[in-house]
Amino acid sequence: MSAITGPILITGGSGLLGRAVRAALASAGCDAVHAPSRAELDLGDRAAVHSYMETHRPQTVIHLASLVFGLGGNSRNQMRSLSENGAINDNLFTALQRFPARRLFFAGTVASYPFPYASMPLQENEFFNGLPHRGEFGYAMAKRQAWAYLEILAEETGLDFTYGILTNLYGPGDRFDTVNGHVMPSLIAKAHKAASEGGELQVWGDGSATRDFLYVADAARAIIHCFENPVGERLVNISSAEEVTIRNVALTIAANFDHVPVIFDANGAVGIPKRVIDNTRLVASGFSGFTSLADGVALTCQWYADNQGDIRR
Repeated sequence: MSAITGPILITGGSGLLGRAVRAALASAGCDAVHAPSRAELDLGDRAAVHSYMETHRPQTVIHLASLVFGLGGNSRNQMRSLSENGAINDNLFTALQRFPARRLFFAGTVASYPFPYASMPLQENEFFNGLPHRGEFGYAMAKRQAWAYLEILAEETGLDFTYGILTNLYGPGDRFDTVNGHVMPSLIAKAHKAASEGGELQVWGDGSATRDFLYVADAARAIIHCFENPVGERLVNISSAEEVTIRNVALTIAANFDHVPVIFDANGAVGIPKRVIDNTRLVASGFSGFTSLADGVALTCQWYADNQGDIRR
């Protein structure tokens, strides 16, 4: 862990990925980690962010915090996603101009890729060649705008940064929101309820849409890997590069809840019909050991069933 210089600041440390990154750092014996809760540091409060950075002077920043929705939530909260995520980034990055750090990882999103896609799987050199899909435009553009801040900070302060383009993450500690949440945790929550009440798991669309999913512990390891084994490029996809159908995901989840019946609603919204992300840069730098979808889903379903009192929605 010598490649990571302390003090370390993790924003969004209480979220799905933040918890996994904290665990990865702890298991590696890395100390001097600051992961303030929102009560301790409101990233939407510019003065508070600048004061915090002046006091703690982190040398490594892992910036994960953002306002995140799923397919339905993104389309209903376009302006909120743009403005609140833009404010979070502006407050942190302007503070880093005054109180520079040495290294930074930024958690970007596959939603920021231009649509329609030029090719598949998505490759980093296509990232700025157009505008994102309208269904998640506000969130995607707020995330993409961070690149401008990071380039300027690199020029003015010498910041060494990696902009990670993250695929769909899932795992223990996720936000299991069945209305505005992401597809994996939403389906897990619905399947658990259906199994408990003798119902069915209802899935939007006919199940033919494809995505790639990455188990959150793998994503956390990949972030640490980017510090320890520089990829050679500032933009790097962090994904499994395994394309799976939503039908396969739903049936895999259902199998973990007594094979609850699965019903597909062909009239339901599906968003982008096909998306998978190339991970050649990440793998070429030496990263390996991906958790299979079957194992990751089983671990997540078991955690959800065993931790009903600790579920975020």
